[in-house]
Amino acid sequence: MRRCDIRGSRGVAALTACVLLSVLCVAASAADETPVRFEGRVMWIAGETLMVATDDSLSVNVDLTHVSQDAYQRLASYDRVVVTGTIPRKQNRVVATSIESLEP
Repeated sequence: MRRCDIRGSRGVAALTACVLLSVLCVAASAADETPVRFEGRVMWIAGETLMVATDDSLSVNVDLTHVSQDAYQRLASYDRVVVTGTIPRKQNRVVATSIESLEP
């Protein structure tokens, strides 16, 4: 079995390259998310999923896992909301970062 020694300059360079590559991969995946902000009416909430109907008659599936439960626990059907979040690449939902009620 061959053993790798990272104490030499080659080992440090290889380790540095691996760390740099990891950072670049994370930055690239974060850049793949499209930011969005839209208004609509609450259709329903189940667990950590919110379904919103936009004024253009589109139904949008919203993932609430990154939103404080306080932000959405009082919402009811037909309440107007503003959703801010991102659309991850290769997914058919919005990952919300905030939900704001437009109801008084």
